[in-house]
Amino acid sequence: MEILGFRDLTAGKKIIAENFANWTSGNEIIDNFIREKQLNYDGSVKAVFEWIPYNEFIDIKEIGKNCFFTAIWKEGPLFYYKNENEWTKTSYEVVTLKFLYGLQNITDELINNVETYLKSDVIFGISQNPDTKVYLLVFNVKYFNCYCEKCGNEYDSREYKWCKQCQTNQLKNDFTNWTSRNLKLDYFIQKMQLKINNYDDTIFEWIPYNEFIIIKELENYTLTIWKKGPLYYNTNDEKLVRKSYERVYLKFLYVNSQEITDEFSKNEIESYLKNDVIFGISQNPDTKVYILVFNNKCFDHYCEKCDNEYDDKKYKWCKQCQINQLKYNFTNWTSGNIKFYDFITKMQLKINSRHDKIFEWIPYNEFIIIKESEKYTLAIWEKDNTNDKKFVRKSRERVHLKYLYNSQEITTEFSNEVESYLKNDVIFGISQNPDTEVYLLVFNDEYFKYYCEKCDNWTSGNEKVDDFIQKMQLKINGRRGEIFEWISYNEFIEIRELGNNVLATAIWKDGPLYYSSVRRSYDREINKNVILKYLCNSQNVSQLFSNEVIYSVEKNYGVTQNPITKDYMLVCKIESCQTNHENKKINNLIQKIKLNINHNSSRSDIMFEWIPYDQFNDIKEIGKGGFSTVYSAIRKDGLLYYKAGCERKSNTNVALKCLSNFDEFINEV
Repeated sequence: MEILGFRDLTAGKKIIAENFANWTSGNEIIDNFIREKQLNYDGSVKAVFEWIPYNEFIDIKEIGKNCFFTAIWKEGPLFYYKNENEWTKTSYEVVTLKFLYGLQNITDELINNVETYLKSDVIFGISQNPDTKVYLLVFNVKYFNCYCEKCGNEYDSREYKWCKQCQTNQLKNDFTNWTSRNLKLDYFIQKMQLKINNYDDTIFEWIPYNEFIIIKELENYTLTIWKKGPLYYNTNDEKLVRKSYERVYLKFLYVNSQEITDEFSKNEIESYLKNDVIFGISQNPDTKVYILVFNNKCFDHYCEKCDNEYDDKKYKWCKQCQINQLKYNFTNWTSGNIKFYDFITKMQLKINSRHDKIFEWIPYNEFIIIKESEKYTLAIWEKDNTNDKKFVRKSRERVHLKYLYNSQEITTEFSNEVESYLKNDVIFGISQNPDTEVYLLVFNDEYFKYYCEKCDNWTSGNEKVDDFIQKMQLKINGRRGEIFEWISYNEFIEIRELGNNVLATAIWKDGPLYYSSVRRSYDREINKNVILKYLCNSQNVSQLFSNEVIYSVEKNYGVTQNPITKDYMLVCKIESCQTNHENKKINNLIQKIKLNINHNSSRSDIMFEWIPYDQFNDIKEIGKGGFSTVYSAIRKDGLLYYKAGCERKSNTNVALKCLSNFDEFINEV
C-alpha cells in the first residue's frame, strides 16, 4: 500500500480534478460520467471510480464462458481513509474484468448498471481493449459475492449465492426432458415451477410413478420411498441437486384429466406449495389415477382425516373433523325432549376453538350426589366413555348442579344465559332428574369465580325488570365490577325522606356484593348507608330503560320497589347521588351531559352536576361585565370526578359565573 501526499479529502479531490486533462477514455459520455463521480467522491471506504488504461492489467486469464477474466491491476485502486486522513494506492490488486462484447454504444442501461455496482461497492472503474475496442468493467473481489457469475445479475439471495433467473432458465431447459402426456397438466406444472421466488422454495414436479417404492397403505395416504428424490438448492454447491430415497406420502385423486383445471391449481396445489408440504404430481399408469406427492411436513398443516388445513396447527386441531365427530355421536344420546335435543346439538356445532367446552346432555345416573345446599348440589360426575372412543375424558369430575325448577322451555333468555356460561368456560351441560323431571345445569368449579352463589334466586315480580337486571349483571366487568341487583324493599331500615319525595336515606341490611381477593369469593358489606332515589312515573316499567337508569348502572347498587306505592327506586351510593333541580330543563341538561361521559376512557372526566348554593364558602366578586358577574369561591364537598368510579376532591377553588338571563344560561352551558 502506497501512501500519497494528497493531504485531506478536499485537497486530494482538487488534485484529482487537476488531473482530468491527463486522461481520456476517448468517449465524452464516459469521461463526463467518471469526472462527475470523482468530484462527488465523499471519502467513504469505496475506491475512487476511474478510467483505467488497459495496459495497467497483467496476467489476464479467462474464467468460465461468460466474458469474465481475472487480472492484476499494477497501479491499483485509489482510496481515502477518513480516520487516518490519508490517500493510498493498493498496487498489484487482483481484479475481475467483465468484457462488454455486445456493446457498440454507451447507453443509459450501461450507466445505470454502473450506478448499481457503485452502490454495491464492487467496481473500481471502466477500461477498453485498444485492439478490439471492447469496453470492460473492472470489479473488485467482492463482485461474485453480490452478482451471479453466470448471468451477471445481482443475486436474489447473496447469502446463498442464489440467482432466480439462472434457476428459472435451468428449469425451462429441462421442460423437454419430462411430460405427463397431458398438455394442460404440463403447462400447469411449468407455471408452478416458474413461480419460484426463493432459494428454498419447493420445486413442483411431474414424478414418474415407477420412481416410487410402496411401503405401507394408510387410511387416506400411501407411504412410499421416492427413489430419485426431490430437487432442492444446495447452498454449498450453489446448484440444484436431488435428495435420493426420500420418504413421501401419496394421495390419490380420483378425478379424470379433464378436472385438472386452474380452479384445481388455485384451491389445492398453491395452498400446499405455500405451506411447503408438496413435491409434485404423478399418475398410476394402470388405473390412470392422478396422485399428489407430499413430504412428511404435510400432517403438520393438514388434517390426515379430511385434508382441510388445521384450524390450530400447533395442536393439530381440525374444526370440521370435530364437528363431524359430534354429529356422528348425536345418535348415541337423547334428552327425551326434541327442543332440548335441538338446543344441545346447536350449542355443540357452535364450537370454534379447541379450548371450547362441548355442551352435552349428561344422563342423571352419572352423578354421585355429595352434598345438597339451598341453591346448588355438589356431585361427582362419573363419566361413561363407552360411546366416546374418539373423545378424551376425565373419568371423574367434581361438578355443581343447578336445578331449573321453572324452566321447561328453551327461551331466548335461557339460550343467552347458556352462551354466557360457555363463553366463561364454566358449564359442562344439561341433565334431568328422571324422578322429578326437573332439568339442571351442570357447572365446573370455575363457575363461582364468575357468578355469585348467594344472589341467584330473586325476582322483582315483573318479567321486563328481571330481564333488564339480568342483562346488566351479565355485563359485569371482571371480579371487581359492581353487581347491579334487584333488592327487596324489606332490606331497608331507617328510611328518612329528603324533601319532595325525590330522595330518601336508608340502611341496607344485607348490603352490596363485593369480591374479596383474600377469600376469593363474593361477600356482602352489611348495614350499608344508601340513598333511595325515586324514579318519576316509575310505575310505568319502560321508565327503567331510560337513560337515567342505564347511566346509573355504572355507579349504583340496584333497583327496588316500594310494595305500597309501587314506585321503583334506584339504590344509590351516597357519593353518586345528587339533588335534582326543580326546573325540568336544567335537570334534563344535567342528565344529557352526564351521559356523554366515556366510561371506557383512561382519563378522568369531571362530572357535571347540580350543586346546592350552601356548598360554597368564601365567595368574593372578582369581575363584572356584560350580562354576568364572576365570583371566586371554595366548594366544600369538591369536584366530582369519574375514573372507573366516582370520587371527590374536597375544598376545591372554583369560579362562579352568574347569568341573569335563563336562556342565555342554558345556551352557554
